[in-house]
Amino acid sequence: MQKPLMTDFHRLLARQKFKDEKEMKAFLDNLTGKSLYDLPEMELSPQEKAQDLVYEAFQLTPAKAKKNIEKALALDANCIEAYEFLASRQKTPEKIIEMLDQGIAIGREMFGGKFLKKNKGKFWGIHETRPFMRCLFQKADIFVVIGKIAEGVEIMEEMLKLNDGDNQGVRFSLLSALIVLNEPDKFRKYNKMVADDNVSASVFYSRALFAYKTEGDSANARKLLEKAFEKNPNVVQKLLDILDENYKFKNVEHYSLGSPEEAIVYWNYAIFTWKRIEGAIEWLLRTIRQIL
Repeated sequence: MQKPLMTDFHRLLARQKFKDEKEMKAFLDNLTGKSLYDLPEMELSPQEKAQDLVYEAFQLTPAKAKKNIEKALALDANCIEAYEFLASRQKTPEKIIEMLDQGIAIGREMFGGKFLKKNKGKFWGIHETRPFMRCLFQKADIFVVIGKIAEGVEIMEEMLKLNDGDNQGVRFSLLSALIVLNEPDKFRKYNKMVADDNVSASVFYSRALFAYKTEGDSANARKLLEKAFEKNPNVVQKLLDILDENYKFKNVEHYSLGSPEEAIVYWNYAIFTWKRIEGAIEWLLRTIRQIL
C-alpha cells in the first residue's frame, strides 16, 4: 500500500483555520494548477510521521519493514495503520483478526462518543477514520471466509451505518454473505438499497444466486443469471480459474465495469458463498453452457 495521494493535502487543510467559506475558497484557488506533489512542506506531527513510516513499510523488505513499524508505534501507540500492516503480514485468520482487533479497538476509542454522534453516516469522508473502516472490512471478509457469516454480516451492517454512502462497496459483500444466512427478508432489504444499480455484475450474480437458493432451478433464477452474464461474462471464466487448485487469489485496487478485474473482485468474496450453497456452482456452469 502506497501513501494515498491526497494524504498530504488533507494534512494541509487540517492545519488551516478558516474564518469562513470565502477564506477557504481563496486558499483552494491559490492551489489551483499546482501538483499534489508540490504542496508546501509541513512540520509533521508524531502521528503523521508514524503513518508515513507504515506506508513506507509496505515497500520494504520484511526486516526493514519491521523496524519501521516499531518506530511508528514508538511515535504513536494508537497508529491504526501499523496494525493494519501487521495484519497483512500474518499467516492465519486468527492472527490476522488479532492484529485487526487491536486497530479496531483503537478506532472505537478514538471515534466513539461525541465524534460518533457528530459524524455517524459519513465516516469515509473523514480522512482519519479510513484505516479504522478498512480494518473493519477486512475482519468482516475474514469472518465470511472462515464461515462466521453472521459475525461478518454484523460488521458490514455496522459499517453501512457509519458510512451510509458506502464508498467501500460493503453492500456488494453484504448481499453475497446474506444469501448463506436463512434470513431472506434481510437480503431483500439490502437488495432494495441497490435497486437502481443496473451496471454492477456483482449485484446481478448475487440476485441470481439468491433466486437459485430460494426457488431452485426456476425460470426466474435462470433469467437473472442470464442478465448477470450479460453484465460481465468474465465472471464465469474467472470461476473456472478459481476452481483450479493452483489458483492464487489476487488483490485488485481498480476495475472497470464488465472487466476481468471486476470478475476477480467479485470472486474474491463471493466464491465462499457459492461454495456453501449445494449445487450452486454446478447450476451456474450448466445454465451458462445452455445459454451459449
